[in-house]
Amino acid sequence: MIRFVLDIILVFIFFSSFVAKVISFENFKYEVRAYKIMNLSHLSVLPLLILCAELGLSTLFLLPIKIGFYKELIGIIFLIVLTLLTIRKDGFSKECSCYGKNHLLSSFPIQRNIIFILILFVSSFVHNPNLFDWQRSFLLFTIVVLITLIFENIRVFQEVKRGAKV
Repeated sequence: MIRFVLDIILVFIFFSSFVAKVISFENFKYEVRAYKIMNLSHLSVLPLLILCAELGLSTLFLLPIKIGFYKELIGIIFLIVLTLLTIRKDGFSKECSCYGKNHLLSSFPIQRNIIFILILFVSSFVHNPNLFDWQRSFLLFTIVVLITLIFENIRVFQEVKRGAKV
């Protein structure tokens, strides 16, 4: 049961990040450009690679494929790289705009990534009794999609409400 809850959290982390970046893709492309890690001719590929990595990681945690701690290790390395790039770009900033304006995940990017890394680390020590259970995967996917849609609708509602006051 603990592993199921951790998997829901991990799928949600990577899937909601993927969805938020897809919704605010233009914003995300500008944010990636600000990191100055590739020349402009290759820049259009990098945001897509990051999105593919996030979707791939959410899929890895969605499907209870038994590959040891490698999926957690891949997630930890991915988050460490993003954290180091964020520190290099903004220092220990309180916000990033990768996810668009007023998004829940845009606050405290360094601290958020450290918490996610700790969740991945703890998850690597929790045994997964299922080798491959499609019902569990479907339930996990449904829960994460519903939670993501709820958060995205709340974000859009807040933006509309703020726009109405201006």
